[in-house]
Amino acid sequence: MKSVLKRLSAVTLLLLLITALTIPSSAATDWSTVKLEEYILIFNSYVETSDTVMAYGFTCMRGFTVSPDGKYAFGGFLNPGGTSAVTMFDLSTALPLDSYIHDQADNSRSYPKGLAVDDRGYLYVGLAYYPNYGSADFSVVKYTDNGELTEVSYTNILTIGTPGDKSGKKMGINGADVQKIGNKYYAYFVVNYDVDFLYRFDVTDPQKPVLDTTFGTEGRVDIAAKYSFSEGQYLDVDTDGTIYLCGSTATDAGMYIFSADGNTLLNHYACANGYAVGLWEDYIFVTTSKSPVVIHVLDKITLAEVATITGHDGANSYVYVTAVDGVLYVADQASSATDYDGIIVAPLTADGSALLSQRKASIAANLAAAQTTTGVPVTTPSAATTTKAPASTTATTTISPATDAATAALTTAAGTAAVTEPEKSSGCGSSLALTFLIPAALIPALITKKKKE
Repeated sequence: MKSVLKRLSAVTLLLLLITALTIPSSAATDWSTVKLEEYILIFNSYVETSDTVMAYGFTCMRGFTVSPDGKYAFGGFLNPGGTSAVTMFDLSTALPLDSYIHDQADNSRSYPKGLAVDDRGYLYVGLAYYPNYGSADFSVVKYTDNGELTEVSYTNILTIGTPGDKSGKKMGINGADVQKIGNKYYAYFVVNYDVDFLYRFDVTDPQKPVLDTTFGTEGRVDIAAKYSFSEGQYLDVDTDGTIYLCGSTATDAGMYIFSADGNTLLNHYACANGYAVGLWEDYIFVTTSKSPVVIHVLDKITLAEVATITGHDGANSYVYVTAVDGVLYVADQASSATDYDGIIVAPLTADGSALLSQRKASIAANLAAAQTTTGVPVTTPSAATTTKAPASTTATTTISPATDAATAALTTAAGTAAVTEPEKSSGCGSSLALTFLIPAALIPALITKKKKE
């Protein structure tokens, strides 16, 4: 009898161990303890966290994404108007590594408002033709661990009238995502403002993107006509192709779930000012772009609200959210020229907490070491690589989530506070290594910075 009991006890312990090992890590998440905190802060081109200065794209970080391995973040900085750029950040050091710009045919720069990244090392940049009229495009940019960005293709999504003509259709790109489904890679783009379309491109060959005509109607879904959308925003696509999209209709707003072909509305979560959506294990994150700035945590199956994560102190507008390696990453867009753009984080797991602690310690050590150097920059920019702009290149303008007026204010004010921008490089897509390490003692001479209270 004792022998039988011992065997039963052993089996019971084994079953308990197996159960513990197979429970998803998110099951242990105590949402009441999840607190958002500032990780990388940028003020008019000055990266305060690493004491460095960006040479392109100074403020209004709208586009954002994090690489699947959690090593890099990419921010699309919109202003000053016509000088927009994407900057690649090393998340372990908070250093800006390189920047990508798209020069239009008129020498203005397209707005990089929607960003996505895949597991092959490609960045997808949704481009709105400056100043947000007439054309929407996207480029595919290769990134490397050496911190280099190189454009490999450029594709027009939609052109109506003359690009840049303010009397024409106002068009921008907010949502962008990329997902591998089966043996193919697909890129999704939301074109909004005067039109509201959702497109899908086959980007299995990143050098030759092709509109996927099996999606929606000949490659796109008219979400205004089909679903009464008044504005489509940011999206996330699941591994089975199910689409999660934030936006608003004539009667409500929030997060909407569509079938993989885009032709069926499956479910809806009502949320005032819902702006960005991110998927993580059994949960959905939905951000808000206006006060109160929060993140709603939903059960992925029932859409029941599991928790509400309060915005960090000084939150402006949460325009992107994702979770990688147990860390929640949020893009906080500056709402005025005296606000910070920020990469905001929160650990979701024990591993995520350990990773953030390690990175913050490393950043603090590097910053202390840099501040003891002389006035000689530690790093200087490498030569810019450029690609020739297509003759049919188009451009777009962008607005902040709040109002057009807010962006206009940023465009004017940010230009006076930012470091003088180098002469524009010629060509369509430009990759520029822009990491200047500026001694802390010299920063006040370069920029006037308003500290948060």
